[in-house]
Amino acid sequence: MIVTLRQTAAPTARAVSWTPLLAVGCVLGVLAMVFSAWDTTSPTVLGLGAGAMAATLVLAWRDPAASLLAALPVSLFTRRLVRLVLTATVAVPLWLLVTLVLPGDGSALGPFLALSCAGLGVATWLPADRDVTVAAVVPLLWATLAELFGEVSGIVGAAAGLPVTHAAPVAFGGLVLLLLGRHR
Repeated sequence: MIVTLRQTAAPTARAVSWTPLLAVGCVLGVLAMVFSAWDTTSPTVLGLGAGAMAATLVLAWRDPAASLLAALPVSLFTRRLVRLVLTATVAVPLWLLVTLVLPGDGSALGPFLALSCAGLGVATWLPADRDVTVAAVVPLLWATLAELFGEVSGIVGAAAGLPVTHAAPVAFGGLVLLLLGRHR
């Protein structure tokens, strides 16, 4: 099984659409350098940036050759995980670099992982005829709602701010959804 996974890594890396990840990374990198030059911090860039970067990870879940590769001894879930690992090896260091350059008090790795896990959990449970793009909207929408309603008191503000205030439980919930839906 390990040999098969190793053999699928190179063709999978060629098949992954790297454009969204690199575009989001470049935009966030430029914004981080601008804010660093101004010596100001921007929680909005961290929040929406975490959502955008998480959305690129969810987009990597798409396997356009799923029907063609169904005859291989590697399951769809395993092929998707290989795609995710390959993409995460670029996305996570890129996100950490952006947060390192951006002035502020943290890496926002927790919200990034929470939003990624939530989006992947939704992607796993989508009907077979739905595109993964629907699930990629989840992290970006949640990050936007956190920016818009995070300061609002009540249940709306609390729910919108969950990836920031309670990142570990949100990530755990997303991973549970991911693992429970892996045979779908």
